[in-house]
Amino acid sequence: MPFRTMYSIDFYDLCQMASLRSLAKETLIYGMSYSLGRLINFLLVTNFLTSVFSENRAYFSIYTEIYFLIALFLGILGLRMETTFFRFVSDDETKSKIYPLASQLVFLACFIFITAVYLFINPIEAVLNYPELRTHIYLAAWICILDVISALPFSKIRYQKQALRYAWIKLSTILLNVVLVIGIVSYFGGSPATQLKYVLLANLIASAVSFIFLFPEIKESFQKADWSLAKNVLRYASPLVIVSFSFIIIQYGASSLLKYFLPGSILENLDQSSTYNAAARLAVIMNLFVTAFNYAAEPFFFRHKHTEHSRADFARLSLYFVISCSFVYLFTVLYRDLFAYLLDKNFRSELFLINILLLANIFAGIYSNFSSWYKLADKNYLAAWISFAGMLLMIVLNIILIPYLGNASAAYANLACYLFICALSYFQGQKYFPIPYKMWKMSCYLLVCIFISIVIPMIYTFLDLSFWFRQLGSLFILILFVVLVYFLEYKRNKISNEHGPMAIDQ
Repeated sequence: MPFRTMYSIDFYDLCQMASLRSLAKETLIYGMSYSLGRLINFLLVTNFLTSVFSENRAYFSIYTEIYFLIALFLGILGLRMETTFFRFVSDDETKSKIYPLASQLVFLACFIFITAVYLFINPIEAVLNYPELRTHIYLAAWICILDVISALPFSKIRYQKQALRYAWIKLSTILLNVVLVIGIVSYFGGSPATQLKYVLLANLIASAVSFIFLFPEIKESFQKADWSLAKNVLRYASPLVIVSFSFIIIQYGASSLLKYFLPGSILENLDQSSTYNAAARLAVIMNLFVTAFNYAAEPFFFRHKHTEHSRADFARLSLYFVISCSFVYLFTVLYRDLFAYLLDKNFRSELFLINILLLANIFAGIYSNFSSWYKLADKNYLAAWISFAGMLLMIVLNIILIPYLGNASAAYANLACYLFICALSYFQGQKYFPIPYKMWKMSCYLLVCIFISIVIPMIYTFLDLSFWFRQLGSLFILILFVVLVYFLEYKRNKISNEHGPMAIDQ
């Protein structure tokens, strides 16, 4: 096989394609809104809260678990109507009917949820086993309601390619949340429980402001809905709810498992798991990039699924995605010691878990790419089985490993789980919706980055380099990686286009 065929992507051609340039632009804008906003939130709020809860680390774990539960119910109450909207708005027969119907289904789910929270607050408190945090539960529930109702309007904006409007709403409300968290907690202070309440109150205010900004789209939700479509809509969406439920437990559920299965009391376990939760917060850098990419990619897949070269484009995008993830991984691992300063010193004892969690998040993103086929081929039930199997594997591995590995079990279980569902999704996808992924190149980039992340710190230690020499060495490695990608993925192909297909082999 010619060298060019094996090792180069038609990157020059990719850049000439208007649809992929549009996706790159949208990804950048979504990245500037979602990822930049979340990054600012992460940089300031993580540092602030680890300092606030430095002497009461259990409350940092409670904070982490509350937001895991918020994410879980966002996935359930949203009924995956965002993806369902993209699916049905692409068909002429349902294009004008899907938005009000999907919105009203979400409204109904939210009404049932908030009613259940108030009716069953006592058993909810008993299950969560929080020390007198009823008000916190109510605040979290209302955050869920506002964010769920806002999700579909955001999807409508994404489909209409109003990326700038999406960006300023997201970014402004995230920044508002950061300012309110730091301002309210710093000004009022109080016990750890009170400070945690202020964090949730700040989030609720920011969610309410976002809701107000989206009022034009929310108003359209009250148009007359065609309920005859409800059966087909729910048939499409229900497996995706299982996917969301499973995926969120895999991604964020470790905190709860450690809380219940570590050997101490609940409060002792919350305190012990706080260092894992802090490491996971640092590893979220990868998750921010993955989410920003997926926000732009999902509507792109539906808009272009019937084009002539769509599957080749999807494969190219996946390779580009893995290259980008590899760079983010290297950057985070090589500068891990600098990122550690974002955490209070009482939360830095398990930073080695960041490497594992970053890899897990990379495979979470690859899984999202590999699983695009089931939405396009209307095989959502297969995705439900794959994600549910992954969730069971993650839970079982944690239960088995926690007594032996403690917090580390959560990181290893996550990585094993994502590898498992990536493999399942890839092989199922090649059967039902074959996409010519460049598996060899994707694997090479990942393996090279993993190798560098292991060897370079060992070299630094062996040479006994100072802190700043390590940072300069890491910068040189990152620049070398970018140059390598440039020559392998752009320069080589440009030469090929100018001098013919044999130029590279020569």
